[in-house]
Amino acid sequence: MRYNDFFNDIGTPGEIEIFEEDFNELTIEYSYPTILLPTEETFKDIFTEVKNFDICSVYFSIDQGESAVIKNDNNFTSSLNDINNLLSSHEEGEKINVKINIYKTSNGNQFHFYSKDCFFKYIKSFESLSLANFFSSSIFDHTSKIYILLNDFVGTLNSSKFFIAAQYQAEEEDYDYREKRISNITSNNHSSFFAKLKVLPEDFIFSGNGEIELSVLERFQRLAKILLIASIFDITDLKKESFYYKLNGYKSISESIDADNINIKNLDDFYNIYLWIYSSGNILDKIGLARNLISLHLRKDSSLELEGDVFESLKSSYKIYEKQNVKQYIEVRNKMSDQILDYGKRVASFTDNFANGFQKSALSLVTFFSSLIVTRILATPKNNSDFIVYSTLITFVFIGITLVYMIISRFELDEQETRFKKSYEDFKKRYTDLLTEEDIARILNNDEEHKSDLLYIKKKKKWYTTLWIVVLVLILVATVVYYLFGNSAPLIRDETLPLPKFV
Repeated sequence: MRYNDFFNDIGTPGEIEIFEEDFNELTIEYSYPTILLPTEETFKDIFTEVKNFDICSVYFSIDQGESAVIKNDNNFTSSLNDINNLLSSHEEGEKINVKINIYKTSNGNQFHFYSKDCFFKYIKSFESLSLANFFSSSIFDHTSKIYILLNDFVGTLNSSKFFIAAQYQAEEEDYDYREKRISNITSNNHSSFFAKLKVLPEDFIFSGNGEIELSVLERFQRLAKILLIASIFDITDLKKESFYYKLNGYKSISESIDADNINIKNLDDFYNIYLWIYSSGNILDKIGLARNLISLHLRKDSSLELEGDVFESLKSSYKIYEKQNVKQYIEVRNKMSDQILDYGKRVASFTDNFANGFQKSALSLVTFFSSLIVTRILATPKNNSDFIVYSTLITFVFIGITLVYMIISRFELDEQETRFKKSYEDFKKRYTDLLTEEDIARILNNDEEHKSDLLYIKKKKKWYTTLWIVVLVLILVATVVYYLFGNSAPLIRDETLPLPKFV
């Protein structure tokens, strides 16, 4: 922004009264013994540097008097007259104050700073915890990357959450893992502050060639290390700049130090350990092994500095640990496989029961109807009509009972299917203490057998229900035909078909 040219064009500044900027506002104020009245072109020149939708106002005042203001709109004439009238009343010895104020409007998750020096100054004004809280606040959208655009910034700086550069450059974003990782961290550590944050250690570890003040970079790195310690150690607490940590490993270590004195020398070592713990595998086993080894390699001067290559030792130790637990892993895997086979047997059992119910019901109904036909053939003519009516009514009753039985059987099958699904999910949860979700998914073949069992139940239910209904419809049609044709025999002249006794 050409604010320096503007302030120099209207005179020789006496001193800077205000020069500060944050994510919402920029304020710059100079004082002059005397100034030249800026022209309309001078204001247009500075307003062209203001970002879209930002509101820029330039204030002129004498000592502590009222201000005349000109804004980045098209009505310069009346405002210039007000400024001219104000300056015409200026007397020698009075101080003229000129202030530029810009109210910012954010564009999504893009935030612009007119002065990179102000941005650096603003970051340094925070303590570690307040900086983490600020970047976890509702100012930002925590479902996407945050772009901080600085005027005159050279190069780029990129982290998991932030992109710092002079101009916007779209970056690939992977935010699916963040919620799960935060949950894993808070469930495996006791921290008074981590659960309230929406930032992770990797958010403050930057890559790139951006030219940033060393003190600002170290502040980011120191915050990253605090978050790393909170993710690995047993207990942590951060109040203002007092950082307390407790580590229970082969040795128990408990210290409280000044956060500004935390050594960032081993930041990469802690970061590699952190990624190794939370990226894959059994978190509980890994974090326990990491705490044991860190407790042996942590320096005694409370600077949170490690001695030796802890990460390489950790990987080697874990390989030994894995070999010792291969037998147990195989046993757990085999046990899970056996239980999957049992689930398959359960599915076959209650689908067979449903099918057997259909077979027995259909066979009984067909047998009963067939016996009616035989009885009809052998019946004597005089009670033929009564027999047909009675047998038809009994057949309808049997069909109704069979239909109700079918509905009840389907309901029971649905209940068994629901219990089967819940039982399977409970079965998976029982093993989360021993295996990771990835291991469980791999052993269970991503639930392929379970999905196949559910599909088998669905097909069986659909097939036998359809067959059941077809049999009932056929028996119903046959019964109606039986009744109609049974009563259609030629009658003797002057004789009528006797009605059933109950009629």
